[in-house]
Amino acid sequence: MTAPTPPRARKPRKVVSEVERVDALMDELRAGEELIQTAMRRRLDLALEANELGMTTTRIAEAVGVSQTSVSNWVRAAKARSDHLDS
Repeated sequence: MTAPTPPRARKPRKVVSEVERVDALMDELRAGEELIQTAMRRRLDLALEANELGMTTTRIAEAVGVSQTSVSNWVRAAKARSDHLDS
């Protein structure tokens, strides 16, 4: 029989060297994430409004430059969100 393999050596834990810079980066990341979430909600609302005004998901997709499936998913998500908010 072969000898058992030795346990793996663990990587040393990372230690933050510049706490102030890390705090600033985390604040920027949180702010960026908030902007992304706001933009995504706005995109859903706009896609739903355009669809309700009679544009097909295909036409919206062509105008935006994404797939029709993506737009369909946005419209579905916006409808679900508005139904949830109405409840």
